[in-house]
Amino acid sequence: MLRDIQRAINDFDMIQDWDTVLLWVSGGKDSMYLGYAMSQLQKRMKNKFKIIWVYMFKEFLLDCDINFLEKQKYYEEELGIPLEKVDIKLPEDSKINNDTWVKQTCQWCAYARRISMMKLCQKHWATKIMLGHHMDDVVVTTFMNLTQWRKFQVMAPKNKLTSWKISFIRPMVYLREKDIMNHVLEKNIPYSGCNCPVWEDWMRNKIKKEILWENEKVLPWFIENSFWAFMKEFQAKFKDVDYMT
Repeated sequence: MLRDIQRAINDFDMIQDWDTVLLWVSGGKDSMYLGYAMSQLQKRMKNKFKIIWVYMFKEFLLDCDINFLEKQKYYEEELGIPLEKVDIKLPEDSKINNDTWVKQTCQWCAYARRISMMKLCQKHWATKIMLGHHMDDVVVTTFMNLTQWRKFQVMAPKNKLTSWKISFIRPMVYLREKDIMNHVLEKNIPYSGCNCPVWEDWMRNKIKKEILWENEKVLPWFIENSFWAFMKEFQAKFKDVDYMT
């Protein structure tokens, strides 16, 4: 697992010497495992870089910071890492605050998180934001772009925001979600399940469970082969240039 993360970092040139990286911790299994993994890898990697671990509390979702103290204790006592807590606040005129907020959750939640992360990067002089997306996420997002938006757009392992001069990096793209779950349980890493009020009806969730995981029952290599096909196309297109968004 750690070897695959380091391989992805090297393959996509995610981290350079003297980078300051913001690692976003949501409290779910993926970001909690990423935090553990990077605490181990940072000690053995040749690159000299700084990581700032940040837990983002979304005040507009109920019970969003459930068991935060448990996670903070794990980071500080087990990993020896300070975990900074940041409250995400939406603009007062946000549509998420009115009666139609449920329909706006994904859009406005993503908006609020991105703005908060950008501001934190400015505060800490960070140029990279590390996220816990894995192989399943890449395939689900790409299929969602195909089926919902009629375009072939891969979730990039690394993409640069032109307006902010900040890059998103996803070092767990070579890992399967089920393997992450097994390691989290094996190593007793605390985590919280998804408490999003629209999770069950979310299109991403439906595509993952009803299309991809169902196909995998018949075609065991369906997700892995789809991922590597997407990566082959992505690397051919952006081999010598940054993927800009």
